Amino acid sequence: MSLREKAAQLVFVDLRMEKADFERTTRLVRAGVGGLCLFGGSIFDVAPTLNAMQQHARVPLLVAADYEHGVGYEVRGATVLPTNMAVGAADSEELAALKGRVTAREARALGVPWLFAPVVDLQSNPRNPIVNVRSFGDDPARVVRLARAFIRGAREERALVCLKHFPGHGDVAQDSHLVLPRVEGTAEALRARELRPYAELAGEADAVMTAHLRVDAFDGERPASLSRAVTTDLLRGDLRFDGLVCTDALMMGAIRASAGPQEAVLRAIEAGADAALYPDQPEESIDAIVRAVESGRLDEETLDRSIQRLWAAKQRAGLTDADAATADAGAVEAVVGCGEHRAAAAKIAEASITTAFDRAEALPLRGPAKYAAMRDDSARGDLTHFERELAKRGKLSEDGRTGVLAIFSKYRSFSGRTEPDRRLVEEARRSLGDVERLAVVSFGNPYVIDQVPGATAYVCAWGESEHAQVAAARALAGEIPFRGKLPVALACP
Repeated sequence: MSLREKAAQLVFVDLRMEKADFERTTRLVRAGVGGLCLFGGSIFDVAPTLNAMQQHARVPLLVAADYEHGVGYEVRGATVLPTNMAVGAADSEELAALKGRVTAREARALGVPWLFAPVVDLQSNPRNPIVNVRSFGDDPARVVRLARAFIRGAREERALVCLKHFPGHGDVAQDSHLVLPRVEGTAEALRARELRPYAELAGEADAVMTAHLRVDAFDGERPASLSRAVTTDLLRGDLRFDGLVCTDALMMGAIRASAGPQEAVLRAIEAGADAALYPDQPEESIDAIVRAVESGRLDEETLDRSIQRLWAAKQRAGLTDADAATADAGAVEAVVGCGEHRAAAAKIAEASITTAFDRAEALPLRGPAKYAAMRDDSARGDLTHFERELAKRGKLSEDGRTGVLAIFSKYRSFSGRTEPDRRLVEEARRSLGDVERLAVVSFGNPYVIDQVPGATAYVCAWGESEHAQVAAARALAGEIPFRGKLPVALACP
C-alpha cells in the first residue's frame, strides 16, 4: 500500500442514507477509507447500497452502526429491541445474549459486521443527557454480566463488538455532542467503578470507542479521545487491550471546541486510535496524515500497526475480499424484522416492566382508568400502542377513579437536556382531573417521576418501542407480572 492508501484506511466516514451524497461517499471509498459508519435506511436499500460500495473498495470496507437497541433503532422495517436499561431491569443474561444474537443476525444480513455496542457506561448521574437508558444500570457488576452476555450472543452471529465510551461517560451532566464534559474523581475511584467494565471485558471485545471527555485523573488537558495518557497508557498499557481503538464521532462539539478537523484526526492517531470516525473533512484529513508522516510528526509504523489491527478485524468478520463482504440482498426480508425477532423483542420487554412503587395498590388496574399522555420532541414513532392496548382490554374510561399518565420522554443528544417540559407534564396531569389513584408510566427516562408530585404508583417501561408499550399495557391489565427490578437508584417523591 502507498502511504496515502495507508492513511486513508484509518479514516471512517459517515453514510447517512436519508440524505446521502453517494457521489461523495463513492469517491471516498475509492480513495481507500477503512470503513463506513452507517445511519438510517430501510430493509430495502441498505444492503444494495453497501454492496455497491464494497464493489468500489480495493480493501473491503468495515461497516459499523449504532445498533444499540437493535437494527430497528436505525433501519426502518428492522427489529427495534428494548433498551439496555430494560435488559438491566430484567437482569437476565439469557435475554442480554438474545439481544446480542438478534442484533448481530440482522446487522450481518444487511452487510454491517461491526456493532458500536454494547454501551458499558454506568448510569451514575441522573442528569446525564447522553447515556440514560442506553446503560444497563448503575451497578458495575450488573453491567459487566449483561454486557458479557450481549457480547457472547453477538459473537455467535459473527459480529464484531465495541465497548463504549471509554473511560466511562456515565457520571457527567453535559452532552459531548455540544461541549467537552469533565469527569471528576480520583483515579482510584474511577478504577473501582467507571473503568471496571473495560477492565473486565477488554479481553472479550473486538474494539473500544474512546469518549470526548476530559478526565482530570488521567489527563487534565486533552479529551480522552485525543489523549495518549488515556488511549495508550491506560487502555493499551494498564488494561492490556490490543484490539481496535476507535474514536467517538470527531464532528461532535466537544472536539470542535478542542481542535480543528484535521488536527483532531492527527491527535487521535497520536493518542493511539486506529480508526478516526467521521471527521468533518475526511479527504483533507487523509492529506494531513500523509503530511504528518512525511514531516516526521507521525511514524509510518504507527499507521502499519493500526492497519494490521483493522485487517485482523476484517478477517474475523469474514471480509477477506469484496465478494465475501457483500450481503445477500434477496435474503434480507426473511431475516431482518422477522416474526422470531419480534417475539424476542416482546420477550425482553415483558421481563423488564418495573414497578418502582405502588403506594395505593393501584396495580394492576382494578377497573377502567382515565388516560392522558405527555409526548415531547424527544419521542418518536407510533406512541399510541399503549393506549390502544389498554382500551382493547377494557381498561380505559372517562369515569375511571384511577388515572394513568403516560410520559414519552427520553435523553436528547445534541440538546443537553434530560428532563421533559414541565408545562407539558402538568398539562397532561390536569387533564385527568381529580382521581383517587394516579399511576405514572415512563416510556424512556426513568427520572421523570420527580415532575409528578402526588403519584401513587410509578412504572418504568424503559423505552417507547411498540413492544415496550404493549408489555406495559399487559402488565397494567394484570396479564403478566411486573418482573423488572430497578437497575438505577431513583429519588421517588
